[in-house]
Amino acid sequence: MGHWALLPCWVSAALLLALAALPAALAANSSGRWWGIVNVASSTNLLTDSKSLQLVLEPSLQLLSRKQRRLIRQNPGILHSVSGGLQSAVRECKWQFRNRRWNCPTASGPHLFGKIVNRGCRETAFIFAITSAGVTHSVARSCSEGSIESCTCDYRRRGPGGPDWHWGGCSDNIDFGRLFGREFVDSGEKGRDLRFLMNLHNNEAGRTTVFSEMRQECKCHGMSGSCTVRTCWMRLPTLRAVGDVLRDRFDGASRVLYGNRGNNRASRAELLRLEPEDPAHKPPSPHDLVYFEKSPNFCTYSGRLGTAGTAGRACNSSSPALDGCELLCCGRGHRTRTQRVTERCNCTFHWCCHVSCRNCTHTRVLHECL
Repeated sequence: MGHWALLPCWVSAALLLALAALPAALAANSSGRWWGIVNVASSTNLLTDSKSLQLVLEPSLQLLSRKQRRLIRQNPGILHSVSGGLQSAVRECKWQFRNRRWNCPTASGPHLFGKIVNRGCRETAFIFAITSAGVTHSVARSCSEGSIESCTCDYRRRGPGGPDWHWGGCSDNIDFGRLFGREFVDSGEKGRDLRFLMNLHNNEAGRTTVFSEMRQECKCHGMSGSCTVRTCWMRLPTLRAVGDVLRDRFDGASRVLYGNRGNNRASRAELLRLEPEDPAHKPPSPHDLVYFEKSPNFCTYSGRLGTAGTAGRACNSSSPALDGCELLCCGRGHRTRTQRVTERCNCTFHWCCHVSCRNCTHTRVLHECL
């Protein structure tokens, strides 16, 4: 009985109905299905008992595997952290690709990133890496903020660290974040094919990037503001810094294939290995993103591929880079139009306490792909 006895009869009945409605297909959870919980952090359709264990009526939680739901129950407070990390990852993906043909479009519902995740291209690699990194980053930060009952700050670093500094303070718990991220995110992957190996590798690359970008922060102590002694701790990077690194690795991603090289007698361990498609290239490192399929050109709409095309996208007529009209519009040309925009300007602060501004109108020139 336990926690159920604390709930009114109608709530217990509703929970039983919700659990009974979980589809049997969860046992064969497809890749990225858990992304459907992206809006749980802002949902009001959650119930909590007296010990803050979340008993969930949120429909999107049906998208989670049995193991993922168990991990959430075992770590009270972590559900909002996972959902918040996913939201941050989506924003970062859109920022990093805002000026490219593929601009990380998303949709509501369980298929957050659309049909692109069914392919084995670079864009899929980045999606898996940044969402995995977002969960690890958010969970590690939530631990140090005290938002998750099952973890705290990382207090393992203690004592002298150098001649003029020592470990102290509250280090972000990256080890817990990586461990939980691996258990939660990777459990959504099923199979033993090349796509399975690719997704697991890119998930790990995202987590590894968060870990490798951590930095030491220090606070000075001493008379009259001097820095005779410093207390230091380890701090997570911003997700923007992680996104910058992963975007660079997207550009230099490795195309891979199975590592058995046609040997039918290869062991299971040898089969579960990725090797570069070009034998002259080095094997991908744990930091690299990997893919096995060429990307669509993303120039035109395709319902089959799930690409929206670039028609109507804003472009930069004076740029030779990826955001320029020539490349972004795929050579189709662009149209130019003007738009009158009214904005607040010449703002003045008056003591005390209000700000007065004027309305300034100017003409903005816009360029859009045909």
